[in-house]
Amino acid sequence: MITKTSGIVLRQIKYSESSVIAHIYTERFGRLSFLINGTRGRKNARSIKLLQPLSILTMEVYMKPSRELQRVKEMGFLFPYSQIPFCPEKNAIALFIAEVLYKTLREQEPNTTLFEFLCNSLQILDIREKCFANFHLVFLMNLSKHLGFYPVDNFSESASVFDMLNGKFVTGEPSHPNYVRLPLSRLFAGIRTLNYESLENIRLNSAQRVQLLEMLIDYYRLHLENLGDINSIKVLSKLFH
Repeated sequence: MITKTSGIVLRQIKYSESSVIAHIYTERFGRLSFLINGTRGRKNARSIKLLQPLSILTMEVYMKPSRELQRVKEMGFLFPYSQIPFCPEKNAIALFIAEVLYKTLREQEPNTTLFEFLCNSLQILDIREKCFANFHLVFLMNLSKHLGFYPVDNFSESASVFDMLNGKFVTGEPSHPNYVRLPLSRLFAGIRTLNYESLENIRLNSAQRVQLLEMLIDYYRLHLENLGDINSIKVLSKLFH
């Protein structure tokens, strides 16, 4: 069956001298793997560009549910980026987001709300001119809402310990070791109140930003099985140091 869908490229890996396997999160079918031929070499520069991490594509695909690797008939840019490929900081954020999505989006079923959130987030990252150093923190916080473990907004001076296992702020230290105390818990609560229009409303130094990022990844690990290491954290932390 030939059908049309939009998709976000998560990752591509070499399959042969002229082919790659592309892992793509699609609007109509969730996460799928595609065998794409004729993508390697100088003559295929357009295909290589289309399959860069987080490219937003319009696709015409041959769908066969019983097949592990699907095939692509046609593909093109749905939203060509104007800044992400050329700005080192934005490119680092995009590579980080791509790695997180590759390791967290596993379902082969549609989720239109999540897909729209991802497309909207990536377009905002591309066009935003300044004050995007906190973008990845706000992205992770909002992604947790779609993945089912968005933290409760109940921070106060008395309930200031963040219980990562239960996703809420509590008055005393829990019986398990997965919690965060002041002052980091206050910053975490502050990130939860932000959106992409208010990224500059919380001021963080490089050390605080790294701490919050590591805390968010630890939070993800508690709620998602087999998340593993996020290798792009090192590059991201170095760029925003």
